[in-house]
Amino acid sequence: MDKRNLALVLSALIVVALGMLWWRGVPSSKRVPQAPVEATPTVAPYGSPRPDIARATPTGRQIPGGRPEPSDPRWKEREVKRRIDPEYEWKMPINFFGRVVDENEQPVPSAKVELSWTDLSQAGSSQAQTTTDAQGFFSLLNQTGRHLEVRVSKDGYYTPKRQQISFDYAAFWEADYHVPDPNNPVLFHIRKKNQGEALRSGEIRPTMPADGTPMRFDLLNGGRLSPDGQLEIAAVTNTEKYPPKIFNWRATILVPGGGLIEHNAEFPFEAPEDGYQPSVGFDMPTNAPDWKPLIEKSYFIEFGSPPRYGRIQVQINGGSQKASVSYWVNPSGSRNLEANSNGQVSSR
Repeated sequence: MDKRNLALVLSALIVVALGMLWWRGVPSSKRVPQAPVEATPTVAPYGSPRPDIARATPTGRQIPGGRPEPSDPRWKEREVKRRIDPEYEWKMPINFFGRVVDENEQPVPSAKVELSWTDLSQAGSSQAQTTTDAQGFFSLLNQTGRHLEVRVSKDGYYTPKRQQISFDYAAFWEADYHVPDPNNPVLFHIRKKNQGEALRSGEIRPTMPADGTPMRFDLLNGGRLSPDGQLEIAAVTNTEKYPPKIFNWRATILVPGGGLIEHNAEFPFEAPEDGYQPSVGFDMPTNAPDWKPLIEKSYFIEFGSPPRYGRIQVQINGGSQKASVSYWVNPSGSRNLEANSNGQVSSR
């Protein structure tokens, strides 16, 4: 290489070096952005979070009974387990911790606990029984299966129907999916039977006039029709033998000289002292947003002077003239609506 070419090469190298020094001194905010280079995904151990994306995109978690959350890694884990063992869901470890308390949250000792769980035994399920300790606690340990049912009871107590008794150990997406925790046992409530009274009770199934003519029922005398009855029902209903899908209808429930209070209590054993309204009405035009062909309601009732108390369950079918009323009335004037153990009919 002659001297001239050597000088050109050296000049080019000096220019490149000076340019690199200048670029390092330029603030990053003023540099021309470069196209990102797609990196090869990092493979983390199965079930563990990706370290390269954990901070930017937190892994979602499937809420039991909620909408599907595809990002929950347990979905993929489930598929892997099913491929390895199609029956794995019936081999889940089952441990359960519970406690039985009364309506005042006090422990109930010696309550009977019946447990049943689905498994791969020849019968398809297994059972066990136990009783609660002095503090109301009980447990089931070291079993395998999938779905557990727990029922509690004790003589002298009512067992509510409106409490969870089913627990799933495999289907993490289901509403009854259960993760056992010895520090947070599942609470089961039972209600102590108190001193009941002789109630007058029964059920009536009248055929209602479709034109709104009211009917009165004497709840103190077998629910018979009477102008002095304590409960009045009137309805304008469909009269066609085969009613249309949607039709106009309406109904009214009235307690003459008294009133009603709606409730949804499972054990409505004490009538409120006040707050009653004389009547309730239901208007079901065809354009009603909450239209329904049938109403089913429960009420406390107050009637008479001095006042007496009771409770009723009413069903009125707007597609026909059918209605039904179940009633429990205390003729003594007490607000206690819990029946005694000798029956519910009083001679007073």
